[in-house]
Amino acid sequence: MHCDINDYKGNTVLSLSGEVDMHSSPMLREKLLSLIKNKPPLLIVNFRDVSYIDSSGIATFVEGLKHVKAYKGRLQFSELPQSIMDIFSFSKLDKVFEICGNLDDAVGR
Repeated sequence: MHCDINDYKGNTVLSLSGEVDMHSSPMLREKLLSLIKNKPPLLIVNFRDVSYIDSSGIATFVEGLKHVKAYKGRLQFSELPQSIMDIFSFSKLDKVFEICGNLDDAVGR
């Protein structure tokens, strides 16, 4: 997995690529919590180039969401490939996380 941190229209975007699994989740957790420590009002995670996510990756985002909600921020996901969206839908996590089609949709909410 690879992580890039960018700014998009004044919002923090964490762009991921590769596999989000038990091997990469500790690095993802470190990056995510580091960003959350700055309390961005909106943190967008772009999944466009993610090929796989397992339960450890999902658990990392659940933990991140708890921290973001604690300061009344927002965590949004964008550009989920269909295979990743299927996992979130099957587990009903599409009702827990804000999922947007693209970065403009995320910023516009």
